[in-house]
Amino acid sequence: MHKTTVQAMTNVDQPRIAASRRVSLSTAAGVFLAGLVQVALFQLGSAQTYRFEAENGQLFGTQLSNSFPGYSGTGYVTGFDISTDYLQLQSSLPDGLYELWIGYRSQYGEKGYDFNVDGESGSGKFDQSLTFAEDRAGVFSVTGGSSQASIYKGWGYYDVDYLEYRTFTPPALSPIAPVLSNPQADYPTQVLMNYLTSLYGNKTLSGQQHEASKNHAFPVQSYLDKSGGMIPAMRVSDFIDYSPSRILYGANPNNESEQSIAWAQQTGGIVSMSWHWNAPDDLVDDQCGSQCGPNDYPWWRGFYTNGTTFDLPGALANPGGADYQKLIGDIDAIAAQLQKYEVAGVPVIWRPLHEAQGGWFWWGAHGPDTFKQLWTLMHDRMTDFHGLDNLIWEFTSSAAEGNHLDWYPGDDVVDLIGLDIYTDPSASMSGQWYDILEHYNGNKMVALSETGTLPNPELMDQWSIDWSYFSPWNGDFVDDMTATDLQATLGHEDILILDELPVLPWKNNAQFLSADFNFNESVGAEDFAHWQAAFGATGAGDATGDGVSDGFDFLAWQQQFGSDNLPLTGAAAVPEPASLLLLVCAMVAGSLRAFRC
Repeated sequence: MHKTTVQAMTNVDQPRIAASRRVSLSTAAGVFLAGLVQVALFQLGSAQTYRFEAENGQLFGTQLSNSFPGYSGTGYVTGFDISTDYLQLQSSLPDGLYELWIGYRSQYGEKGYDFNVDGESGSGKFDQSLTFAEDRAGVFSVTGGSSQASIYKGWGYYDVDYLEYRTFTPPALSPIAPVLSNPQADYPTQVLMNYLTSLYGNKTLSGQQHEASKNHAFPVQSYLDKSGGMIPAMRVSDFIDYSPSRILYGANPNNESEQSIAWAQQTGGIVSMSWHWNAPDDLVDDQCGSQCGPNDYPWWRGFYTNGTTFDLPGALANPGGADYQKLIGDIDAIAAQLQKYEVAGVPVIWRPLHEAQGGWFWWGAHGPDTFKQLWTLMHDRMTDFHGLDNLIWEFTSSAAEGNHLDWYPGDDVVDLIGLDIYTDPSASMSGQWYDILEHYNGNKMVALSETGTLPNPELMDQWSIDWSYFSPWNGDFVDDMTATDLQATLGHEDILILDELPVLPWKNNAQFLSADFNFNESVGAEDFAHWQAAFGATGAGDATGDGVSDGFDFLAWQQQFGSDNLPLTGAAAVPEPASLLLLVCAMVAGSLRAFRC
């Protein structure tokens, strides 16, 4: 279907600044009138770029200016001050696929903006720039020889110089090796990683955020009514009410761990957990009762930056201090919950400390260095001290622009990238996808870890958007889904729901084929090819659960060949004598150059 370098991505040979979407401005090669506005046509490499100057558009509450130097054309548009202020450009250009870039200046810091391009609405963010720079809004399809684009205020207080359409060819998605950051990861977790990487670029897993604090069934009845009974492949939940400071105030976790484990074992579904971590101490605890407004921070909003005065940098700087021990105590409390999953044989896509870059949660309020210290502390405590080997660590960003990479904890402690996007239902989310892909293609899978709207599979196809999984938020967001949209998404051939999952190791009363390396629920020649490719390199050909792809796994494949209903073959069931392994060598050495006896 269808979630590198920028040159490969845009097919346009122009300079980029590393880890940023700001680029230097190019000079028009020629100018001609197209449609209602003036357009500059560029020929760069094998791609064309069409520039439409903002000053030639229709202005609604905005104004023209030329007071600040460095703009393109004869000026720029400013005055995006109130909600009704916007700019509209009607542009004539050939039909095709295009990236849309916006020339801008944002001298007062990072600023969000809203857009509508030919009926597709969305939002983006301008990085702070004291000079004119540019930002990619997304990728769009032009039909009928024209495009209408509007830029709306959003946060406001920025200038718009031009809109630029660059012909676009979707890049190939590079495969991801199923290698986990924890070399001691247990067998079910490695199998899950193998499965995720086998799907990536071909199928997308459906997920849904569970409203754990309300102790609803999963999924809620209104979801099932709209979906026609289709159930998402992933249960995505939260340890929020296991936070010790919430427990002190009487929060009830409703046995969410036990419920998630039972769901995974009974259905064979996949579990992901996040943690809206109520700060360990120093909660603001506004006494607003049932009258709490958006600017009030009672104890149960203690995960917000404004809900606590806890000194995170100070705590991390003093490992012998009381506040550091409070951090450790909270991490240990959640580790105890994750240990329940490990004992039950259920792997967890673990998504802690999410959206730190946004700054609205206390763990991200003190900058990237402090955040990365906390991530490393949690990772090491859970992995090394508690020995949790059932986690796939997911780093979640709130945006793919700006100083995004400054917040990245590192390849050695991250397995999966998540992006949380809340935008208009009509948006393809293509801009965010290609922004994040620019940084992680070929290195980490990318998931739509939170979204306020259902992704449109047809747009995913059109724009080659290959999310590993997607997970809409709960509550009102489920209420806003229509039955038509939900069924169209879940019923799409490239979106996997619960009953389309293969049998995975943690499913009760089911027989898992350990040599089914391509997850098609039968063992055949293709699985031998998978084992051959994985031999000595990754765990993708490990049928025995010993952590390596070796000759014993070939024996397991041989035993299961032609089967579609065999139980898990464990390491103890595989013959171990050296003479038998030599026989395996003799059988396969001719076809395996890398095989060593």
